[in-house]
Amino acid sequence: MLITFCAYFIFGVSGFGSSIVAVPLLVQLYPLTTVVPMMVLMDICASLYLGRKVSGDANKKELVWLFPFTLIGMAIGIALLMNSPSEPLLLTLGLFAAANGLRILFQKSSTEHIAIHKWWALPFGTAGGIFTALFATGGPIYVSYLGMRISDPKVVRATMAFAIFMLTILRLIFMVAVGLILSLDVFILAAVLATPLFIGIAAGTKFHTKLSQTAMKRSVGLILIFSGTMLLLRQVTDWFQ
Repeated sequence: MLITFCAYFIFGVSGFGSSIVAVPLLVQLYPLTTVVPMMVLMDICASLYLGRKVSGDANKKELVWLFPFTLIGMAIGIALLMNSPSEPLLLTLGLFAAANGLRILFQKSSTEHIAIHKWWALPFGTAGGIFTALFATGGPIYVSYLGMRISDPKVVRATMAFAIFMLTILRLIFMVAVGLILSLDVFILAAVLATPLFIGIAAGTKFHTKLSQTAMKRSVGLILIFSGTMLLLRQVTDWFQ
């Protein structure tokens, strides 16, 4: 319950980040193949709640250019999720979460914004699609790209919220097609965690204008480092047992 509340509080504040906070911790309690499709259902609810409030500010032209490459990455990610052993995937997720936490903590703020070329959508979109399909954690990759394309933080947040909704729909289609989401355990877990989801996202949305950007970045960074480190420790412990 607490994991879900914290994850969707961050989503309410930033427009992304729920999965990369929740998944590394939830997979220590439930199988990866249950957690990932469950997060699809929860992200749909969260995106609908937040997306209707901020969709008008979203830069949809950036997403039109980004999503074709995302589809390629998602096809690769679904294939890996269905056919690869869970241990190396969980190790990758732990490293990814911890590395993103360190990146956020030590990222230098700059008042100057220089937009990167739109063709950077190819590597960012493909990598984001792979991590989205594998772990539902492509958000940091997309927000890194959008942050280097869009100068207004408000527009970045709105664009990410809209992107998460569209990505979740795509994940849902892929997972229904391969049968991953057609599981009673997935629906039961999503129903149990629905209450902390809505409480967390409502609280995050309310405090969005009250928290400083520096404080929020520090909190997200520390949570990512903690969740990634815990997952890595679990994998290392399992190897020596």
